[in-house]
Amino acid sequence: MTHFVSAKEFALALLEGNIQKSMAIIQELDYQGYHTAFIYDELITPAMKYIGELWQRNEISVAEEHLATGICEVILSHYMLNIQQADTQEKKVLLFCLEGEHHTIGLKMCASTFQENGWEVKNLGPNLPLEHAVYMARKWKPDVIGMSLSMSFSIPTLRPYIEELERLAPKPAIIVGSRLIQEYDLQQYCSPSTIFISEQSELKSWLQKYNNTNSLIHSVRSDNF
Repeated sequence: MTHFVSAKEFALALLEGNIQKSMAIIQELDYQGYHTAFIYDELITPAMKYIGELWQRNEISVAEEHLATGICEVILSHYMLNIQQADTQEKKVLLFCLEGEHHTIGLKMCASTFQENGWEVKNLGPNLPLEHAVYMARKWKPDVIGMSLSMSFSIPTLRPYIEELERLAPKPAIIVGSRLIQEYDLQQYCSPSTIFISEQSELKSWLQKYNNTNSLIHSVRSDNF
């Protein structure tokens, strides 16, 4: 079975409102040993993209799209509970969608990837105004701030978020997660230090490098005292 067929089958199960069938598809991949990033990048993401394309072509209704999205979120939350987590890294990440953004599946997959790698996560969900993002960042002092956007009209909103969050002290690493990275030049709305992630496999690789680098720094500091 090809990855495309698997994603389409999953999408159709979601559109049918069939929770058991949808869950069984994910459980089968998990049982076969496929890692989380594969399930997210090769199953869930393309399935939801396919559903979005059906909606854009008026082949499904808004109600059907909402049904599929709701079931996917339930299944994703259930799947996340059973993911084995790495040893704690004593690192914190703050996640949210930009104001006006209401699609949270990508955000939940990012939260899952961070948790799997031993990070403490606060997921503030959709449609978060800038002032509230800044308030929580100042209060919690995360090592990383991750922002998600899925709609092109939100792209200009990136600039004030990036500018304000980069003024924080201590300065967090800032990640922009979006499928739009492959279609639009987001760099002009961000800074040279902004990290762009479009797939969970990319986030997983970045986290491994980040964790290894900080472990080395901690080791060097320990040796010097």
